[in-house]
Amino acid sequence: MPTTSKIFKLVHISDLHLGKSLRSQDLAEDQAYVLGQIVRQAEKLAPDLVIISGDVFDRSIPSESAQTMFGRFMADLRRALPGQARSALRGQARILVIPGNHDSPRRIAFAAELFEAVGIYLVSEVRLAPALVLEKGGKRAAVWALPFVTHGAYHEFRRNLPEGTPVDAPGDGSMAERMASIIANIRPHFGEYDLNILVAHCYVRGAALTESDTAFIGGTEAVPASLFDAFDYVALGHLHRMQALSPKMWYSGAPMAMSFGDGGSEKGFLYTELGAKGPAKIVPVILEPLRAFRRVRGTFEQLTAESSTLDSDYVEVILTDADPVYNAFNELAARFPNLTSVRQEAFEKMAAGTGFDGLPVDEARLDTENRQALGLSHEDTRHAAALRDFASFARCILEEPPPEEMMQAFESLLAEAEQELA
Repeated sequence: MPTTSKIFKLVHISDLHLGKSLRSQDLAEDQAYVLGQIVRQAEKLAPDLVIISGDVFDRSIPSESAQTMFGRFMADLRRALPGQARSALRGQARILVIPGNHDSPRRIAFAAELFEAVGIYLVSEVRLAPALVLEKGGKRAAVWALPFVTHGAYHEFRRNLPEGTPVDAPGDGSMAERMASIIANIRPHFGEYDLNILVAHCYVRGAALTESDTAFIGGTEAVPASLFDAFDYVALGHLHRMQALSPKMWYSGAPMAMSFGDGGSEKGFLYTELGAKGPAKIVPVILEPLRAFRRVRGTFEQLTAESSTLDSDYVEVILTDADPVYNAFNELAARFPNLTSVRQEAFEKMAAGTGFDGLPVDEARLDTENRQALGLSHEDTRHAAALRDFASFARCILEEPPPEEMMQAFESLLAEAEQELA
């Protein structure tokens, strides 16, 4: 193992999603709590570089409060890292931030020149040169930045290539083709450095997805892991589960849960030690959430019969009752003060095209015998079909089953309309 003076120490973070809300619940307090832990841990670890691999914000036009939180985080982190902002950058720890698919590159790079003067690099475009070069013990480590490569970003990269440079991928090529073309153009420079580190925001084929990994995820966007074989360490962002695709290729994952499907896994960031020889040493640093994300299943009767309450955690209830339960949210909120949503399997079966007992609810196929078996009149079937269609529409828009209170509101409006038409 190389001596300590020749080891590059990295903190790898991604997918902060500042400004995110959970249903109507603002997560700012939870996010500030986690950011505070990152600052304290970074102060103890004293890295040479802190990497944020994209998705700083949850939206391309972040709220004022989210931008303020990011600015405060950068200031606190800069103060916590080795070296003072007024000192020469050679002996100063640095911070590198790239935009992800949720971010606006222009907003991320606002005042980039000013931030760079204090060791904070906001890199929003693909470059032929490293974003920065670390020097330690006579060794040089190039840090290459590869933000989320949109068609526009790739076109801009091609325009900046020296005249006569061959371009392998067409402007309208796939994500894999665009990234392969970019890496082919920067790879000839790798020999100028002892180490080459890549910071990228993308979906690598074979990575495990979580429930919250829904935006921009698809087979056409996936890129092969072999694209990154020439790098000594690859700091990935985009997916929310901490995971390794190889000993030198890691997703740090989001530092806190982004959905109830993430609630059972540990969250944090990665601490990496990288020498000119030998494999990288990767240490997960686990963070404690201010509030946990818990998904609770059961019948309405079972869940309301419990006497204890879950005061601090965010809770999503899944009701397993065969029939819809109305006003369930208000009743359950007495036991779960931080209840964010109630899902009902009865509604989800309708959204999936099945009735309460699992049979198709296509009215054209429900003959008299089937309706009698289900205990439904012709009017009942039309009512259920309308609920099913609305639930299906809402699911497409929300990209998740509609909450119980939304279905309840729609059914109230539907009942009023049916009375007027009767």
